[in-house]
Amino acid sequence: MTTTLHRDATKAPALTPRGYALISERIAHIHDQRLPELRPLLTERERDERDVAEFERLLEEAIALEALLAETDVMTDDPAGFEGRVGIGMRVRITLADGSETWVRPVHPAEAFLDDERISITSPLATALLGARSSHVVWIDAPSGVWACTIVEIDPSIHG
Repeated sequence: MTTTLHRDATKAPALTPRGYALISERIAHIHDQRLPELRPLLTERERDERDVAEFERLLEEAIALEALLAETDVMTDDPAGFEGRVGIGMRVRITLADGSETWVRPVHPAEAFLDDERISITSPLATALLGARSSHVVWIDAPSGVWACTIVEIDPSIHG
């Protein structure tokens, strides 16, 4: 099942196609490399309990990620539906208070760790950006204090 790019922000979001692929790769890496590396260490007479804990942590991570993929839709582009507002999965170039620019992409929290551009939709920055338009100044109410940023550009493509 697929979903359009523009979803109600109050509903559980879908994953971007790249996020889905990267999470799938993480699951495969755990099953194909990490668990097989640790498995022989678990049967040693003088085993290190840190290896056991790591094995269990990785197994739990893989199970949780597999459940996420089973329950989550993958977003699809809807160029005709782009109304000029920041949405989940879109790439957004912003100017920070110090004048520097950066790209961010508000995504499902499970995708936020995949690269430096992705930010969780639950973060203060993403919350402020969602629904805003290019050239808007948004205020971010973060734990470190309130700060402003300007939306320079919105790339509606969710691929990347």
